[in-house]
Amino acid sequence: MQVQDGEVQIHPRKGQTEPPPQQQEQQQPQKTQAELEKEKWQQVHRLACEGNRKMYTDPKTGFAVMTELLHRRRGYCCGNACRHCPYNNENVGVAPDVKKANIERGKLRRKELEAKEGKPVWADDNSDDTYSD
Repeated sequence: MQVQDGEVQIHPRKGQTEPPPQQQEQQQPQKTQAELEKEKWQQVHRLACEGNRKMYTDPKTGFAVMTELLHRRRGYCCGNACRHCPYNNENVGVAPDVKKANIERGKLRRKELEAKEGKPVWADDNSDDTYSD
């Protein structure tokens, strides 16, 4: 018997095999249905962005969802609590006059981008308008 770090360890007698060390089974918590669905649409979103797609089809609902790429091209937060908003939903829950001013500023930036590129931000670079897995 030895004492190590305040823990008593018993050694087997000669000729006896040492018992396996006690291992605490660390089980991963079960994922909820919502977590599993989120993983699915995150994967589809990642693939759509990698393919330079502006939209993808939600695996559960079948709705078209704007990717972060399209949100960035639009240039502002619309205030609708979009799933992939790169603007931290800055116009969600703010006063209407603040939201309107932010959107107007974003629209001006978008018009400048469209004039520079010669095409609307909604125009897709690929022939298919949505990506689905």
